[in-house]
Amino acid sequence: LDLEVEAGPGATEGTLQLVVRRTSGAVQSDAEQLVLHWGASDGGMDYVRPPKQMLPEGTEFRDGKQSVRSEFARKTPAAADDAKPAAGGEEVRMVVDEKDAPEKLLFLVYIEQRNGCKEQWFKPLDGATSFVVPITEALGEKERTRREEARKKAEEEKEAARTEAERKAAEEKAEQERKIEEQKRKRKDRRESCERFVATFERDADVSEKHVFEYDNGDVIMFAVRAKGASEEERCTKPASAHLVTNLAIGGAPLRLHWGLKVDGKRGWAEPPEECWPENTERRDGQAVQTPFTEVSDGVLAVHIDKMPASASGLLAVLHLPPHTWMNKPGGGDLFLTLRDVAPLPGLDKEVSKTAAQLAEDIVEKEMEYGSWTLMHRYGHGQHVMNSVASDDTDCWATLYIWMRYSQLRVLDWQRNYNTQPRQLSAAQMSFVTQLAQKFREKGAQRWNIRMTMSCVGRGGGGDLGQRIRDDILVILRHNRGWGHGSMMEQWHQKLHNNTTPDDVVICNALLAFWHSNGNRDEYWRVLYDNGVTRERLASYSQPITAEPDYPGHIRDTMLHELGVYGHLLKTVHLGTDLDTIVDHCRWFMSDGTRGAVDGYMHARWHAAFVDKLRSALNARKAVMAQLPHVNEEQARDLLFLDIAIESDARRKVEGGETHDGSLWAHVASVAAAAEALALSEAELDSATRLGNVSRELGEVLKKLEYYGESEDVGLRAAAAMNMARNTLTQVVDRYKRYMASMSSALGTAFHADKELVDTFVEESIRGGPAYALSALLRKAEPAVRRVAQLGPWTVIAPRDKPARGKVRVFRNLRDCMTEKFEKDTIVVASVCDGDEDVPANCAYVVIGATVDILSHVAVRARNEHHALVACFDESEMDRLRSYDGSVATAKLEGDSLSINVEKMSEFTRLKSMESMNSLRKMKSRSLVTAPSGLQTPPSSITGELRSSQSKVDLESADRASGPMKRTGSLLLEEHLAAPWAIRPSAFTIALVGSKSLNLGRLMSLGMPDWINLPTSVTIPNGALKKAFRDEKNAALRQRYSELRTEIYAAAPTDVKLCPQLREIICELEMPEGLAAALRGTLDELGCDDIDSVLPGAWSAVKGVWASTWNERAHLARRKCGMYSEDVDMAVLCQQIIDADYAFVIHTTNPITGSRDEIYGEIVVGLGETLVSNAPGQALGFVVAKSDLENPTIKSYPSKQYALRGGLFIFRSDSNSEDLEGFAGAGLHDSIPLEPNRSIELDYSKEPLMLDDELRHRLMVGVGKIGKTIEELMGGFPQDIEGCYKDGKFYVVQARPQV
Repeated sequence: LDLEVEAGPGATEGTLQLVVRRTSGAVQSDAEQLVLHWGASDGGMDYVRPPKQMLPEGTEFRDGKQSVRSEFARKTPAAADDAKPAAGGEEVRMVVDEKDAPEKLLFLVYIEQRNGCKEQWFKPLDGATSFVVPITEALGEKERTRREEARKKAEEEKEAARTEAERKAAEEKAEQERKIEEQKRKRKDRRESCERFVATFERDADVSEKHVFEYDNGDVIMFAVRAKGASEEERCTKPASAHLVTNLAIGGAPLRLHWGLKVDGKRGWAEPPEECWPENTERRDGQAVQTPFTEVSDGVLAVHIDKMPASASGLLAVLHLPPHTWMNKPGGGDLFLTLRDVAPLPGLDKEVSKTAAQLAEDIVEKEMEYGSWTLMHRYGHGQHVMNSVASDDTDCWATLYIWMRYSQLRVLDWQRNYNTQPRQLSAAQMSFVTQLAQKFREKGAQRWNIRMTMSCVGRGGGGDLGQRIRDDILVILRHNRGWGHGSMMEQWHQKLHNNTTPDDVVICNALLAFWHSNGNRDEYWRVLYDNGVTRERLASYSQPITAEPDYPGHIRDTMLHELGVYGHLLKTVHLGTDLDTIVDHCRWFMSDGTRGAVDGYMHARWHAAFVDKLRSALNARKAVMAQLPHVNEEQARDLLFLDIAIESDARRKVEGGETHDGSLWAHVASVAAAAEALALSEAELDSATRLGNVSRELGEVLKKLEYYGESEDVGLRAAAAMNMARNTLTQVVDRYKRYMASMSSALGTAFHADKELVDTFVEESIRGGPAYALSALLRKAEPAVRRVAQLGPWTVIAPRDKPARGKVRVFRNLRDCMTEKFEKDTIVVASVCDGDEDVPANCAYVVIGATVDILSHVAVRARNEHHALVACFDESEMDRLRSYDGSVATAKLEGDSLSINVEKMSEFTRLKSMESMNSLRKMKSRSLVTAPSGLQTPPSSITGELRSSQSKVDLESADRASGPMKRTGSLLLEEHLAAPWAIRPSAFTIALVGSKSLNLGRLMSLGMPDWINLPTSVTIPNGALKKAFRDEKNAALRQRYSELRTEIYAAAPTDVKLCPQLREIICELEMPEGLAAALRGTLDELGCDDIDSVLPGAWSAVKGVWASTWNERAHLARRKCGMYSEDVDMAVLCQQIIDADYAFVIHTTNPITGSRDEIYGEIVVGLGETLVSNAPGQALGFVVAKSDLENPTIKSYPSKQYALRGGLFIFRSDSNSEDLEGFAGAGLHDSIPLEPNRSIELDYSKEPLMLDDELRHRLMVGVGKIGKTIEELMGGFPQDIEGCYKDGKFYVVQARPQV
């Protein structure tokens, strides 16, 4: 269809004519009508009704429509034999006064529906919504001029109106802001009046709790008051007085407080007794009373309530403005004030938050005291806890999980004196887990707790049925207390806790047959053998079943029921219906990508190789978690259950003993997948970042494996990544212990749970969670990694930071000594450990002949009870340890190395070791890959060759018991009195500074090569602390310090109770004027740009270094060596911190082998504090021959989890008690940065130290050359050197004799 529009002057002057004409052939039959659908436009594309005079004859306005419709008129009649109108024979003609003509004409054309023919529309070919014809161009010049002038005038008027509107708006805004500020001022004044009123109580009493509630027209302050100095018992037994004060500006009737009490043992509000009613109080509904507020000052109203009964634990209230206005707490709910502290549940740690402690008390009250209580009530209250109590309190979220797990274990009643309809329970359960899923999306730091809580509750077909296998067998065992150690049921329980397999379905069916036949063991064995489970197969499990079932007939019916239910659970798990069901729940709303990933795992779980199963499960979980934020609450709930189900299913593959070909590649790939899977479950915790770093680093190891094969270097890199994974896993375990151990014990005891269930609660929670798979895979990978990396013998499974002195006891199996009664700090050596043993009481160190899971029963118990558990892979070292049986020895962990000093040999040891007495003083692995960072004591074979020029202590005193010490006079030498408050390197002498400063001064004076840089250093010399005490401003502190020092010398050698007080006194010292000036000069010399702002922090850091003289370890070490604190001089070495790219420590004599020909070096990313403070993980460790410095040999790759940056300036301890012969005092005192260092998580897959072979080699060679150079400058004496590397330059920050 082709159309043309003709616009021009009309027949009458001042009019405009428009003609829309068909120019192409007809598009309709003779019987059909072509119609113009049209309207006017003011400039846009919206139709506007045209002027009425513009309508052609026969055209009318349409009701409710802006457009009109006009039929095309036929100009030439069609020929009789032609079925269509002729070309050019149809048009629509319009006439309008120019002054009324619109800006544009909009139109479409259609064939009208008629005689059974459908309506057909013709639209523009360019896709526009309508044809557009400008009209103004056809107007006469006069009309166009008029319109232009009208447009300009309209714009001017519009601009003027806009300006006026803006002016008025600005005035209104200014007035509104003035009123708001006035209201704020008045409200602030009224608030300050209220606070002044509250302050009158705070001066003379203790305000134990205080809440401020902000309403639209004022505030309410609610606080509890009790006498000053009330004891803890009084705070828990005697209610405080309650006070409410308000500045609410409310007209009309007087404001009233509608209030009641929260009373022990009762739910809801309780009417207070009359003896505690304030004046004019009125009784209301039997549960509350009303008290009018009284004016206590201008605009301030108050209510005071006292003499409340001892049973009152809280006050509940709302505000009432008669007759009909009620005011709840802002946001809803009652105003509440705690009147007395809740005594913590027995066994609850003080670390637990106050909110969580109160929550636990509330839970116990409801569970143990309410007459009626059901699962429905439990889930309802759980929802209240997560919405109104828990907030971001991890203790509260852990308490919620512990509560729900005790419910799942049937420790708590599921139904008590209340009939719950199934649909009510189902609705409460569904509402609870749906809200949990929503919280999961909101609170990343609590996801680990929320996941476990959801798996305790389940959704019906969802949740972690694998955990239920562990939990429900405990329920079955409780029916007969005779099923102890050695019974068939206990052995099956141990197998199930270690792993579950399809064999367990057969075992359960065999037990059902046994109980059905009234204890016929032949039936038991028949079912087993019919299904291929022989005696030999039962005995071959990692937790063998060797006993036969026994038959306490009085529980026959109970056992048939319980085993039937348990068998259904086992079949559900092993047939995969748990996962299948939740997949079906989610399939309809999963995205294509998620559905593909999940279906991939559903296939892989039965048909793929082991590593591919783990990777497929990880891929499915990642897809599920990626979709989780983009679905509604119900879908989020089901996706979360799907994630839990996939994780549980994959974990069961590990538990069930599925494995791979045993190659290093398979081990590394499995651990990488398990680490990333655990990172998904850890969510936004630091551990998730670290596990992600581990997984990526293991990915780099896999690439190197594919290129280089199983080389020693690749094995070392794998070992470093595995070490990071193990350290992170340890942190996960510690978090479980911190948040669950105390609370689970307290709640379990209050719930009257079995002691075994309470004792193993944390362990079972860990083993039933996502960390277990990683733990098991790390254990399996350990031998392969050590084989390839050619590593030393030790693996620390449970660390202990304290040495222990005790008798060595040797056993074949750790199980053999579980019931032994040992003396305190016994050291146990056991060749065999299965992982399910308990560590004997009073045992400090346990050395076993092979590793166990980090999450095994024995490992978790060891960590919880602070035993060291160390695995030894070297049989010769185990033989050496076994030879110590009966001897008294001191055991100590230093990094990944175990050292043992035999102090009193048994006859057995003497006979065993006649030929090797010299090796008994220090036992270390001959092939240990890395020394513990900061290790300073070489093997005894070379001790005699290393003597410090600063030795002052008789070493024989180290072996004598320290008696009471009496000398308390402060020794201040003449050199100290005469010395300035701060000295430069040119003034360093042995009398004024410690070895750190002294050696730096020597290096500067001897002349270092240009490529080795030394930082600017200034030292506050020895004696400065004692001079500060003699300042008049510190006289009182000096007197108190002297008294405490006398007391601590008179105390037992191991008594450190007074150490914190002595440190506190030093930190309270005021700065002498001379020292202030010297410290200013020091900061200026170090390059400080803002001395005034930095000076207070610098003074605090100096005092902190001085105060570290009284660190507990420093005091104990001095007492052991017979040193007085007066003998200790503490200089403070002040340096600018070089914000290093890398830091290093050098031992110019190899501390592992004792070789004088080798340098041992360690390098870490960032500042050296992670190195010298023994932060978790290893450094880049290497050895290099002094004769061949260009060819270092790597002994360990770095596995520190974080690097430290920043700090500005550092104040280092530099005492005369750090480098004494036979006494490695380094690390006893503190070095303090001016500002806290920043911690940065390390991803070694992106770290140049790992990626750039040339950089790594250049660093090691440079560090080796520094060590040799400084040792030569120091006359050939072995040196312990610390330094760093920044922007291509090496720096040495301190050097001292290697002791």
